[in-house]
Amino acid sequence: MDKLKRIKELIRQLNQCRDLYYNNSISKISNWEYDNLFDELKRLEEETNIIMTNSPTHTVGYEVKSELKKVKHSHLMLSLDKTKSLSDLKKFSDDKDCLLMCKMDGLSILLSYKNGELIKAETRGNGEIGEDVTHNAKVFENIPLHIDYTKELEIEGEAIITYDDFEKINKELPPDKKYSNPRNLVSGSVRQLDSGIAKKRHIKFIAWKVPTEKDFMLSGFQDAEELGFEIVPYSYIPKKTKNLEYYIEKLKEVASKKNFPIDGLVISYNDIQYGKSLGITEHHPKHSLSYKFYDDIYQTKLLDVEFTMGKTGVLTPTAVFEPVDIDGSIIERASLHNISIMNKLGITHKGQIVNVYKANTVIPQIDSVEEDDTEITNSNIITPLNLCPFCHSDTSIIKDNDTDVLVCTNPNCKGKLLGKLSHFVSKNAIGIEGLSDQTLQKFIDLGWLSSFKDIYYLSEHKEEMYKINGFGKKSVDKLLESIEKSRNTTLDRFIYGLCIPLIGRTASKTISSFCRKIAIRDLLDDIYVFYNYGTFNANDLNGLGEIMCKSLNDYISQKKNEIMELSKEFNIESNIRKQDNITNNLILTNMVFVITGSLNHYKNRNDLISVIEQFGGKVSGSVSSKTSYLINNNITSTSGKNAKAKQLNIPIISEEDFIQLIS
Repeated sequence: MDKLKRIKELIRQLNQCRDLYYNNSISKISNWEYDNLFDELKRLEEETNIIMTNSPTHTVGYEVKSELKKVKHSHLMLSLDKTKSLSDLKKFSDDKDCLLMCKMDGLSILLSYKNGELIKAETRGNGEIGEDVTHNAKVFENIPLHIDYTKELEIEGEAIITYDDFEKINKELPPDKKYSNPRNLVSGSVRQLDSGIAKKRHIKFIAWKVPTEKDFMLSGFQDAEELGFEIVPYSYIPKKTKNLEYYIEKLKEVASKKNFPIDGLVISYNDIQYGKSLGITEHHPKHSLSYKFYDDIYQTKLLDVEFTMGKTGVLTPTAVFEPVDIDGSIIERASLHNISIMNKLGITHKGQIVNVYKANTVIPQIDSVEEDDTEITNSNIITPLNLCPFCHSDTSIIKDNDTDVLVCTNPNCKGKLLGKLSHFVSKNAIGIEGLSDQTLQKFIDLGWLSSFKDIYYLSEHKEEMYKINGFGKKSVDKLLESIEKSRNTTLDRFIYGLCIPLIGRTASKTISSFCRKIAIRDLLDDIYVFYNYGTFNANDLNGLGEIMCKSLNDYISQKKNEIMELSKEFNIESNIRKQDNITNNLILTNMVFVITGSLNHYKNRNDLISVIEQFGGKVSGSVSSKTSYLINNNITSTSGKNAKAKQLNIPIISEEDFIQLIS
């Protein structure tokens, strides 16, 4: 290890001398001293069999590629399960020794070595297929080109650019070419076709996954360090550690001193075999957990606040601001949710500087608003609307669970109608393809749609549709065909599509199941039971509270005739067959299914789930010892779920196999 440290020190000294001499015409040391250091480095490289990419004894020529070739990884490079809860981190490490390490904020890279030589470097890509960036990896600052290890070796890590180098590089770029953060810069640099450009970006490789023949992760890290790799900053965490916060802060400090960009921490079980025994899901292995300890805040300028309407008639304020890049995506809007939150944030006028972040790395949110001295005028003021933007009727601010919300006072507002129609045709409700919000609004404006039932008479306007700009004959015919197909549905979808306040998908299934039982008992149609039952209560509908039941009963009482008339447009199927087929319907009782991959026979995954539940089975999101079957049309797939199923000897069946099973 002392020799390796000396190698890295000699490389640093010699490269510094080369830079001063060739770029500034300064000779820091004499030629004799330089030659002695050079010879010492060469001798140590021969003794240790380790050669770094930035060694002056092995200058790598630049390569220019015409394209980056796609490569399939030798194994799945899965992402990690995430949490922002410290208690989750403590629970994970409670009864096993772990390693807590920095989560590097860069581009994941897989290095492959054979007979001690670096033969390939590939990006993570989608986890299964990445891009070959070997030509650029050879000019990273700290990757060993040759290691003292003759077996095949694959090491995963992160390509990063330190904050110092990021600032220097960004200063030299024109305003329209600057990068917003080190991750975007390193991603663009690693994927350059010209390795000469990558060379100038001072890219480092930080290893965080090292295969080892030993039993513990810690041993793998130590072995990799001896081979010349730079290892991710980490701390050893004994089981039942009480002061986990101390180690978190310690790693933050280390990352800060090294100027490493990090976006959290990763905790992994030190016992490799134990970690493997936990298995994997389709998305992540269970041996590690990613811990996000902060959300990055980005400043931008507020342009306006727009109001959108949902199916209940509530006008929701949405902040519109200058585009900002957050985690690699351009964000221009964020919901303000209601008037109370809008007022609490202090949003008063256009031009305010707002602090934006992604909650749980997904949902754009406004964290706060910067104070300013801008004079508020009629041209820049932002206040709740006095008139509805959809029907121009008066609006009103009402209390909803101690929250101020803005609503339109017009019960027949077209904005409410759009929200309800949009929900009704959505894939989890009636499921009509081709009726986007834009199309629905056009049909509303033309006077063709004023209720759910009107959808099933749009065919009367077929000739007029053909003449509408942007509506071709083929698309119109396809839309009308989709509407006709939607007439065959199930009671739970029908109920969910009605937009009954407080009644969601789960509640709709519960109501449908109850109606089915009564229908079987009394030899009635399920839909008839739904609108004629009388008063539903919490005892009837397990899982629904009295408030939900009251909302359901009030809706049916007020709109019974509408429901009856609408139901005549449908062939509403029961979620299970009639009484003479009950025994067959429960053939999947006590069976647990997992679904993965694309479907051919069923319209979508929800349709298949409904069939499984119809026959008494259950559906889980991950493969475990309790799984009865994994449904995947690609039985030979190398996906995480397939691999787990094979490991546990769980049958993998196709859709056709499943259909045979229920037949």
